[in-house]
Amino acid sequence: MTIDQTPDDGSAGRRRLIEAGATVGPGVRAWLGSNVLIGRDVTIGAGTVLAADTLTLRDGVTIGEDCDLRAGTLFLGDATELQASVTVLVADAFEVEGGGRIESGTHVTCRSFQADRLLYLGQGTSVGYGGTTASTSHVVLGARVAIGPHSILNANHPIILGDQVGSGSHLTIWTHGFHFGHRLLDGYPATFAPVRVERNVWLAYHATVLPGVTIGADTIVAAGSVVSRDLPAGVLAGGVPAAVKRTLEPRPPKDDEAHRRIDALLDEWIAELQWKGLSAERTPDGGIDVEGRHRVLLVTEDTCLDAVHAHAHAAHRRGFHLLAVDDRPDLRPWTSRSRALFELRSGRLTGGLDEVGHDLRDFLRRNALPCGDQLPFRSLPVEGFARLAALTSKPTTTGNGR
Repeated sequence: MTIDQTPDDGSAGRRRLIEAGATVGPGVRAWLGSNVLIGRDVTIGAGTVLAADTLTLRDGVTIGEDCDLRAGTLFLGDATELQASVTVLVADAFEVEGGGRIESGTHVTCRSFQADRLLYLGQGTSVGYGGTTASTSHVVLGARVAIGPHSILNANHPIILGDQVGSGSHLTIWTHGFHFGHRLLDGYPATFAPVRVERNVWLAYHATVLPGVTIGADTIVAAGSVVSRDLPAGVLAGGVPAAVKRTLEPRPPKDDEAHRRIDALLDEWIAELQWKGLSAERTPDGGIDVEGRHRVLLVTEDTCLDAVHAHAHAAHRRGFHLLAVDDRPDLRPWTSRSRALFELRSGRLTGGLDEVGHDLRDFLRRNALPCGDQLPFRSLPVEGFARLAALTSKPTTTGNGR
């Protein structure tokens, strides 16, 4: 059933949201079809407008103030967060799976928009800039796609980004280009073509991708580059126009070297926790104690489940999180709501996180070791910044992180 076209000020839809259990701020208006599913702990900020034939807001969805979300089908997965002043105008379906975060001032206009888990769209990003109401205007984003602030996805034709594609700020992807002064019948063909970027590609600051381009998996495009032709997989490319500079030959660290690198990162994390005003120090067993209530331990391949239980018993009822370089399925049964296992090479996260665990997860993400895709990333506040930000009620965002 489509949206009820009976003249209405949006109050009827607002009542339906409240009756379905959502926490709704003042001034929220909604025009909804018959298919409405609202999960637990859903929050919709003041002044937001919703319009959808089919609306699904899963558990823990948060929609900020003054958003304007209109789509034939509007689906937000578990724990997805839209910050203030996000606008969506999508004729068919706008679907974001769980753990996504769309930062303030982002605008999306296209025929359809589909994103897998853990999407990140940075502050001020736009899906639009001409022609994006066309029948061919589709955006398909894989899991863990992260687009930096103030980027443009011009989806006049399809834009398809594979899993774990990331970009710096001011990325631009174009699927059409023409100019009235360069006419088709004068020998200047207009370009209308889709763009495809395969998995694990990094597009650095201010990269530009032109219509019809395909970029192969695992490739890195240098800052300021203009990609006008296809790029193969597994290369470093750069320049205007972008050209292959060399083949990438990564050498994953193993065994003791891998553990030394992770241990060094954890020392940096301790310093960050101290900067945030928390007490954090190494323990005699090589772990980390935070505030006397939380413990973190990097395990080796020789660490057995009995040893983990002994560490957990020593930690009493505090939050306790394990890190393993490689997968340790034997340790997964140990996890619980207050015990988590980070399997760093695969990015698997099992168990629950306390506030220190979330900060650790965000720190690992910022050091190219993302784990888990169930929730958006978040970190503990820095006291000095938090105090200053609290002096105004105006919503703030750094615009440079998840």
